Amino acid sequence: MPEDTPLSDLVEEGTEPSDVREWATIYPLIADTGNRRVLQEWIADHDSHRAADTEIPITDAEFDLCIVDGETLKQYRERLQEAKAEAAPILLPVLLLLPETRTDVIDTDGGAIADNVFATTVDEIVSLPIRQAELEWRIQALVRLRIQSLTLQQRTDTLELFRRAVDNSGNAVYITDRDGEIKYVNPAFEEITGYSQSEAVGQTPKLLHSREMPDHYFEDLWETLLDGEIWQGELVDRKKSGERYYATQTIAPIEESGEISAFVAVQTDITERKQREEALERRTQAIERAPVGITISDPAQSDNPLIYVNEAFEQLTGYTAAETTGRNCRFLQGENTDPDQVARLRAAIDAEEPVTVELRNYRKNGTEFWNQLTVAPVRDDSGEVVNYVGFQQDVTDRKQREKQLEVLGRVLRHNIRNEMNVVQGWAETIKAGTEDVDGPEQIIRKSQQLTELAEKERAITELLLEAPQSVEVDLADLLAHIEYKLRTEYPEAEIAIDCPAQVTVAVSGEFEQALEELVTNAIVHNDTTDARVSVTATVTDDATTIGVVDNGPPIPEMERAVLLGNENQTAVYHGSGLGLWLVNLIVSRSGGRIRYESNGDGGNVVGIVLPEE
Repeated sequence: MPEDTPLSDLVEEGTEPSDVREWATIYPLIADTGNRRVLQEWIADHDSHRAADTEIPITDAEFDLCIVDGETLKQYRERLQEAKAEAAPILLPVLLLLPETRTDVIDTDGGAIADNVFATTVDEIVSLPIRQAELEWRIQALVRLRIQSLTLQQRTDTLELFRRAVDNSGNAVYITDRDGEIKYVNPAFEEITGYSQSEAVGQTPKLLHSREMPDHYFEDLWETLLDGEIWQGELVDRKKSGERYYATQTIAPIEESGEISAFVAVQTDITERKQREEALERRTQAIERAPVGITISDPAQSDNPLIYVNEAFEQLTGYTAAETTGRNCRFLQGENTDPDQVARLRAAIDAEEPVTVELRNYRKNGTEFWNQLTVAPVRDDSGEVVNYVGFQQDVTDRKQREKQLEVLGRVLRHNIRNEMNVVQGWAETIKAGTEDVDGPEQIIRKSQQLTELAEKERAITELLLEAPQSVEVDLADLLAHIEYKLRTEYPEAEIAIDCPAQVTVAVSGEFEQALEELVTNAIVHNDTTDARVSVTATVTDDATTIGVVDNGPPIPEMERAVLLGNENQTAVYHGSGLGLWLVNLIVSRSGGRIRYESNGDGGNVVGIVLPEE
C-alpha cells in the first residue's frame, strides 16, 4: 500500500475503522511563510502524517485534512466550500490555525464560524501558539471523524446497493423478525404471491401456506434456523388468488452480537420447471408403459446403437435393456428376414427420412415374429438429426391371418373343384345308366370328404377370427387323453406315449387339437400292416419338445412345406388338405415352431418346440 494513500481509499476497500491507522494526508494551506515551514517540517517528522501536493488545486487534490490560516481562509474559502460540498456527505475537515489576537477572521466569515462551526468552511479552530501534542490530538480527532463518516457512507452505499439488488431481483425476498413477523418484502414477492407490501408486512409466512406441506416440515425448518443454520428446501405455497405454486426457498438467520435478531428468506418460483418435469415424467411413463416397443438410437455413435428401449420392447423380443443398448437393432434379423425390406429401411435412415417396413425378426429364444417397424428421425432446433426413434409392433397374428386366408381360399377352390369334378363324373355315369355299382358309394365318400374339408375350414376360420389365448396345461394328461381317444377310433394302430410327470406348458387353447391332428394324420396315411406312432416329450432348460414319430410313408414335400409354414403357394402348386395348415397355425399361436426330419428306419419325425418364457 502506498504511503500517501488517503483514508478514503482505505475505507472504500472495506477496511474497518478499527484497522485504520489514524494518520492523514494533510493539505497545508498556510499563507505565513514561517508557519508554513514549521508545519511542513512538523508533518515530515511524524510517521502518522503525510503532506499533500499543494501544486494540485485544492478542488482536485486528494487529502483527508486541510490546515489553513486566516489569510488563506479569506482567499480559499469558496474553493474549500466547493471541495467540502463535493465530498459530502463524507466529512472533509478543515482545521483553522488562528492567533488569539486575530478575531477579525471570524468577523470576515460573516460570523458563521462562531455560530456553527460544522456547517461552515471550518470544522475546528486552533489558537496559536499551541503545543505539538495538542495539535496532534486535534488532528487525530478530526481524522477519526472522517473515518467514521467514510465508514457510515460505505455502509449506507452497501445498504443502498443491497436494497436496489433486492428490489430488482426476480426472486421473492422477505425479512422477518425473530418471531417470524414479516418486516419487509420486495417487489418480486408482491408480483409472485399477489400480496402487496402493506398486506404482507405484519403477517407471518403462514400467509402463503398451502396446507399441502406436513407439520413436521416446518418444525424441521424452525429447528434448523434457531440452531443458527441456513435452511434450504422446496415447498408448495399458495398465492393471494388461491393458485398453488412451487418454490425453492433459502432462509438464513441474521445475528447481532451473537444473537439471532431476524431472518431473510429468498424464494424462487419453480412452478414452470416443476410443470415441465411433471410433463416429462408423464411422457416418460407413457413411453415406458406404451403397448408397442419403443427404441431410441444415437447416430452420433459408431453404427447408430440403441441407447434406450422400453418394457414393451423387452417383452416383445425377450432381450433386456442391458442386452440391447449399445448394439445396432439389426441383431433382431435372421435367416428369413427379407433383405429388400432391410435395404429399404437402410436407405431411409441414410436419407434421414421416416419409414415403415414389415420384417421377419427373431426373439432371443429364436422364435420368429413379424415386426411392423417404423423409424423416424428426431431433430434438434437447428434441424440436425440427433436420434432415431423406432416403434416395433408384433403383427404376426395379422400376417398369419392374411397368409392363412389366402392359402385357405386357394386350397378350398382347388380341392372343392377337384372333388366336385369327381362327384359330377359319377353322377353323369349314373344318369347315363351305365352299369357301375361303385358310383353311389363314391359319391357318398366324396361328400364325406367335402364335409370334413368344410369342418377344417371352419376350424381354421374361427382361429383366424379370434385373438390367441394362452392356457397352461398338464402335458402328460393331455397326451393321455389323446391316446385314449385315438385307441378307441383306431384300435388296429399301435400308439405309445412317453412323457415325464408334471410337465406344464403354456399353449393355445386349441393345442390338443393340433397334436391329435398330427397323430391321426400319421395313422390314416400309414399304408403298412402294423401302423405305429410314438409321442415323446423332452424337457430342457430352454424348451419343451414334443416328437411325433411314425413308420408310414414320407410326408409329401408340399405337405411338409405346409406343416413347416415355409410354403410358396401358387394356383398350381398347393397342398391337398387343411389339416396340416391347422397344425401349423395352432403351434404358431402357442409361440412354438415345428421341425421335421425323416425317420432313419422309414417314416417321419415331426417335432413341436415350445420355448421356455
